[in-house]
Amino acid sequence: MHRLRDKVVLITGGSSGIGKATALRLARYGARVVVASRNLAALDAIVQSAEKLGAEALAVQTDVTDPEQCRHAVEAAVEHFGRLDILICSAGLSMRAYFADSSLEAMERVVRVNFLGTLYCTHFALPHIRKTAGSLVAMSSLTGIRGVPSYALYGATKFAVEGLYDSLRLELKRDKVNVGVVAPGFVETPLRENVLGPTGQSWQNPPPPPFRIWPVEKCVDRILRLIVRRRRRINLPWFMGPLFWLDEIVFRLIGNAILRYAFPRILPQAEKPSRQQKEPQVHAKEPR
Repeated sequence: MHRLRDKVVLITGGSSGIGKATALRLARYGARVVVASRNLAALDAIVQSAEKLGAEALAVQTDVTDPEQCRHAVEAAVEHFGRLDILICSAGLSMRAYFADSSLEAMERVVRVNFLGTLYCTHFALPHIRKTAGSLVAMSSLTGIRGVPSYALYGATKFAVEGLYDSLRLELKRDKVNVGVVAPGFVETPLRENVLGPTGQSWQNPPPPPFRIWPVEKCVDRILRLIVRRRRRINLPWFMGPLFWLDEIVFRLIGNAILRYAFPRILPQAEKPSRQQKEPQVHAKEPR
């Protein structure tokens, strides 16, 4: 029997990418899964897949940029299953553009999804997670640990998530709530094809990642390991922790040179019209 069996888990960004893969893995382990995103048809398909695996599942249509919809998602999970053990904030948007080229509207959209979406859901889930001494899990990024050219805004939202969860970890110590962040690099999910450019439209030809793209299942492994072992942080790949430490020792000189070369400025005209404000919760990740 898996340790996550019968746990009630709410996953934002649950209709695709990391959120979807995590939901189906949890379903195989016998967890009771609540998936939330704007794409109700995709959520219903995931619920059907989870039920075929023998798990109980619930779909809640949710726009994480709306606090009342986040409240509703949490309340629906608790009303349906009687409690909430784990919150996984996986909703997010990726944006690759130099800050000077980026419009305020595009940047604000990324902030609303990546940071405020995490903040809202965490706020409403917290009283229920406290009761079960459960887990709060947020998807961060390697760009939320180390500044990267062309990811200034995206990285800033992940730095904000890191700061929020670092503080919550201290505040909730006595409540025995596990507060953890998973920080992956590039992960192979649908958002890889819909990375936002400086105006908020998707790049016509998504900029090629200069480093390895990890399979989504590797990221799911890290998420579940963090929950089961009640860890505070897990990186993907694991060796980025020692590399960040080494980077600081040499005053970031080598790291800065590598990153400036690996992430050059991309001209804005390579964008394409977005497909009707594509699903914000598709967590495909460009780096997380």
